[in-house]
Amino acid sequence: MIKPSEHTKLITYPIRDIMSEARKYKRKMVYLNIGDPAPYGFYPPKHIKDAIKEALNKNYTGYAPSEGDPELREEIAEYEKVGVEDVFVTAGLSEGIDFLFNALLNKNEHILLPLPTYPLYLTKQRIYGGQMRFYEHDERYEPDIEGMRKKITKNTKAILVINPNNPTGKVYSRKVVREIVNVAGEYGLPIISDDAYEHVVFTEEYINLREVVKDVPLISGNSMSKNYLYPGARVGYIAFRGEGWEGVKDAILRMCNQRLSVNWEMQKGYVAALRGGFAHLKPFERHVKRNIETVMEWCKKSEKLYTVRPEGAFYAFVKVRSRRWKDDWEFTREMIKNGVVVVPGSAFGPVRGLYFRMTLLPQKEQIEEVLEKIEQVA
Repeated sequence: MIKPSEHTKLITYPIRDIMSEARKYKRKMVYLNIGDPAPYGFYPPKHIKDAIKEALNKNYTGYAPSEGDPELREEIAEYEKVGVEDVFVTAGLSEGIDFLFNALLNKNEHILLPLPTYPLYLTKQRIYGGQMRFYEHDERYEPDIEGMRKKITKNTKAILVINPNNPTGKVYSRKVVREIVNVAGEYGLPIISDDAYEHVVFTEEYINLREVVKDVPLISGNSMSKNYLYPGARVGYIAFRGEGWEGVKDAILRMCNQRLSVNWEMQKGYVAALRGGFAHLKPFERHVKRNIETVMEWCKKSEKLYTVRPEGAFYAFVKVRSRRWKDDWEFTREMIKNGVVVVPGSAFGPVRGLYFRMTLLPQKEQIEEVLEKIEQVA
């Protein structure tokens, strides 16, 4: 047997890994594990697809500049209010996350992660740093600011903020966002802002870190995946703001160079996306909000299920109050036997209690059907 390397054992992605469990059962499944709008009839707007076709017709088929198409970098720089030299285009925000953790972390260092957190951050922390360090959320899914302060050590390299949050759907209050900036400034730490769901919000409370960060160094990460309903495009970026980033940006550029480039025609699609606004999200948001109401009404009546109202993204992070389960994986596997695939809460870090994440993209009737099954199993 040819053995794989030891460090590959550190790589997990439970959101997709759970599908291998589901395939063991030869039955129809309702997949609520992945946030992909396309299977539910939501697609990127026509002007983005037209721009990609036009780019192919103009033979944008070679290698693009490693740090990104110049036109796209200019659009991103204008959007983020930074210099073009501060912008790096990546193969989805996922590649940007990989580059950042690689550039920032030495052994036994860490980026302070929210708990719960998006699973990719857990894998990158393991691979590049080895230390797991989290700031927790309160019962309303807001960050515990005093708890955050207590978790900062000499090995903390940055604070990660996911707002709107994945998996909880929470939009942090403006007060909390400003408090996070104050903590970062107090300890001389940069902030990494995951803006993947920046425009999928259902509350006026939302404020982006770039608006309040002042002189605290900030890295903003974004992509076409969620805000433009185009996860298959695999185009995103990271943008640097503030002083002191020269060495990190040089490291990022070298990583961009070694992987050559991001597919050029998709970058031209992103140019069109940034110029085209967000009218395409209105019917999508109406759909998600209807499903939020369905979940909230169900949980309000249920003695077994509880959640905080999602205010952004398109997930619900639901607590199972029943004590009959050994852990969330046992519960999730039982749900699979009943034809429903959700993601166990521990996929998002060592959360206390039994949780699962479900996507809010199906039709209302299917959401109700799934909740009925979950209620019966729980």
